[in-house]
Amino acid sequence: MAAAKLGSVRILLTALPIRSHLVPTMVPLARAFREAGHQAVIATGPAMAHLPHTVAMQDVPAPSGIGPAWSHHLVVAAAANVLDFARTWRPDVIVRETSEYGGQVAAEVLGIPHALVDIAPFAPLEIPLLDELLDKVRARFGVAGVDPVLTAGLTPAAWHPAQHHFRVPTDQERADDAPEIVASFGIHARQLMADSTLLHTVVAALGETNTRSVVATGHAEWKGPRPGNVRLEPEIAQQRFLNTARLFVTHAGYGGVREALTAGVPMIALPLFADQPRNAARIQDLGAGVKIDVKGLTAAFLAERIDHALDAKTYHEAAEGLAAQMAALEDFRNFPDHLVSAV
Repeated sequence: MAAAKLGSVRILLTALPIRSHLVPTMVPLARAFREAGHQAVIATGPAMAHLPHTVAMQDVPAPSGIGPAWSHHLVVAAAANVLDFARTWRPDVIVRETSEYGGQVAAEVLGIPHALVDIAPFAPLEIPLLDELLDKVRARFGVAGVDPVLTAGLTPAAWHPAQHHFRVPTDQERADDAPEIVASFGIHARQLMADSTLLHTVVAALGETNTRSVVATGHAEWKGPRPGNVRLEPEIAQQRFLNTARLFVTHAGYGGVREALTAGVPMIALPLFADQPRNAARIQDLGAGVKIDVKGLTAAFLAERIDHALDAKTYHEAAEGLAAQMAALEDFRNFPDHLVSAV
């Protein structure tokens, strides 16, 4: 295209208004495009419009509930919002994250290329009849489907195939007074687990291991156990703690898994919903940890599994091998060059 030949491309990135979909990847990617001399903005919902490089899509709320991030109404509204903005701003290419489909439909309507940043490679498998659902949305706009010109995976091919695999730059600092075990269930976990005692069970289990641990509890009042060896924090600098940890107890959300793979830390995966069971199964298949069903889980059983994982040399070797694969991936900040070449 003419813009690419001139060296400067107008990039419209699209993302659901969810912090974990934006902060680790899409915001740094927009910055990388700008530093490479391109124009780049992120179209997202008002809830995340305070983040750098964003423009607000007024009719796009954050998805609700704990199921797959698909809503026919949401996709149609996102596509319409993106089209309204794009017809004025005139992007050369649209780059969407995995769970945001409005940008792809808008690119198909505009007849411009689109690319995918795969922040949750197993998530589409959780949407029954996804292709048929997308085609119904396309029918409303009178267009057919077009494949992305570039798909960026953020973990090695051993985790999931993609056209290109990139390493997202991460915080290399180490936390002071670093614990041996880190436990976190994501920034939205406490709201989504309001009626669950799982986090209490995890804290109690860590207490039985007598190993220095830190647990991200969220900002709600903590009414669970308080073992002396377990530090309870509303939020944690997760990557910094993982950089020195020996084990990660996680719900197996893709962002946290990617950080643990980067740090070479084995995982105890306690999946809850969406793509988490598939992520947990992949952890186990690759030998980097173990998947445990949360139904009927007891503190005593979890403590035994934690102690086993701490001592299991095979888990640590597999995790370190995956960390080496992560380190060998191309820097994510090279994505702009690949995209410009592809379009």
